[in-house]
Amino acid sequence: MSDFQGMEDLLQDFMVEAGDLLSSVDNKLVDLEQNPNDQALLNDIFRGFHTIKGGAGFLNATELVTLCHLTENLFDLLRNNQLRISGEIMDVILAATGGVRTMFDTLELGMLPSPADPRLLANLKSALAGETIAPIASLPAANAAAVTPELPAGSGGPDWNGLFAAVTGTVPPSPQFAPAIESVVPPDMSHSLAGATPEQIIHAAVGRRASDVPGAAAPVGRRENEKTRDSSIRVDTTRLDQVLNLSGEIGLTKNRLTALRTDILNGHTSPEMLQALDQAVSQLDLLVSDMQSAVMKTRMQPIGRLFQKYPRIARDLARSLGKDVELVLVGENTEIDKTMIEDLSDPIIHLIRNAVDHGIESPEIRRAAGKPEKSRLRLEARQEGDHIVILIADDGHGMNAESLRAKAIQKGLISDEQANMMDERESFNLIMLPGFSTKDVSSNVSGRGVGMDVVKTNIQKLKGNIDIQSNLGQGSTFVISLPLTLAILPVLLVELGQQPFAVPLSMVREIIPLNPTEVQEVGGCANLVVRGEVMPLFPLCYLLGWQSERPPRYGVLMQTATHSFVLAVDGFMGREDAVIKSLDDFRPKGVAGVTNLSNGKIVLILDMKELFAMVGESRGVPRSVFMPAVALAA
Repeated sequence: MSDFQGMEDLLQDFMVEAGDLLSSVDNKLVDLEQNPNDQALLNDIFRGFHTIKGGAGFLNATELVTLCHLTENLFDLLRNNQLRISGEIMDVILAATGGVRTMFDTLELGMLPSPADPRLLANLKSALAGETIAPIASLPAANAAAVTPELPAGSGGPDWNGLFAAVTGTVPPSPQFAPAIESVVPPDMSHSLAGATPEQIIHAAVGRRASDVPGAAAPVGRRENEKTRDSSIRVDTTRLDQVLNLSGEIGLTKNRLTALRTDILNGHTSPEMLQALDQAVSQLDLLVSDMQSAVMKTRMQPIGRLFQKYPRIARDLARSLGKDVELVLVGENTEIDKTMIEDLSDPIIHLIRNAVDHGIESPEIRRAAGKPEKSRLRLEARQEGDHIVILIADDGHGMNAESLRAKAIQKGLISDEQANMMDERESFNLIMLPGFSTKDVSSNVSGRGVGMDVVKTNIQKLKGNIDIQSNLGQGSTFVISLPLTLAILPVLLVELGQQPFAVPLSMVREIIPLNPTEVQEVGGCANLVVRGEVMPLFPLCYLLGWQSERPPRYGVLMQTATHSFVLAVDGFMGREDAVIKSLDDFRPKGVAGVTNLSNGKIVLILDMKELFAMVGESRGVPRSVFMPAVALAA
């Protein structure tokens, strides 16, 4: 039963406000470590933490108040210059904010948190007394995703049966034990675990057993199963006012159209009446477009709400590796679709970990290379047209394309022939292959050969792409490009025979007539020279596996982050703003979703990246496949 019966709204308000305050405190603490004499910054931190403590006291969360009070006392000593900031002091403070965040997780489940880790409380008291602080390697971390160890490659997975038996003292009835869940978990948990994976059951069992351990909160292990995706959103009232005003104007225009319809049905079809009808329809079209734009803006959130947790993560990881890294945030006010924020969290964490661990050198190596000991890692967001661009750039040692190819050959990921055909950019992309790692010895941070391939997969799920730029000795930059919103996509409607298809308009550069005699064969593949630029040619019929009896008439010049190419089609139907409807139950390869056209037709929205994956985007298709008629004429 919840410890907050009748206080759900108050608890929810506290969680929202306190969560934002705690993230702000974490970031300001990282800044304070770089600027220890900034008294205004320290006062801001003190006020934020005091507000969290006050809210916890109102909710009778005694153990949270205790932890906050001890930490607040430490801030007070720092404010009064009775204690100086050091790496060890900051470690204790950040461990305390990590403990507060863990208690927030318990509160979010509607339960009062148990006491904080005794070692953390002891260290806080030691710091207050000016005594030596004992190093603790396993205190609350900034983010679980940033420190979760990866499974050894080729291990075949963990021994779930052994782990389950060790944790619960119960022998699982079968190797997978999922079908017999009710017999191996407590009755009050079985309802939430039906059909659960072994991993989920272990999490639940660990959480259940933790309730018997002093200093541990019972529901923490169950959070993995119960926490749902946050579907709420904060909207500026001015944006809601705009939507309300537009809805009122649309209502007035609708009334005008209704009156005109009545007049026309009654036989009034004068030129003036038809002109009034045309004006009313045009006005409605404009208002609907404005309404669509206004509604889309209500989904947009500042990306700073995503960025705010990363300085703490970068700081903790750099300190654990003996490196000095400053994470610089740029473009925090750039807005992005709310549905993307949660899905972007883990990929960016992986890229930051990758930069700190792989890209940035140790202080000794940086000194020897004539670089500042402190490295700068830049996380930047900006809007470019209808796309959001996110950059993660470091000033480390950069990447060597030749070394990457050699490592990929050594691991059996590519052949010598494939390596010889790769340019520098393709070589950089090797780090995103499953199983690729530049480290020979793995650690709890990296070296397993998983992570970067997950980053690429998750970015592609968001209809985006990732590009890598690197200069040896100067650093590397990872560029993520994402559509501004996942709900509405401007598309170009192309035809294959009489069948229309939609392609993302953001990829289209221009449309040109296609002359069969201008198709050339370069390296055994069909190419077209456009203003001196040689581009591979892809007939849409070939990509879809359709038969075509005549050569296509038009070419669509398209551009991705890495390549330009020509898509050969039969015709066009114009452009539209497509409202994307996903195909969750059945999604054919190469199809991103469907949309309804203004004429009522249902059209497939093509996923060009998936379609090109089967032929190799940079190399094209044989000329004979492109156009049998051309081959005969030749």
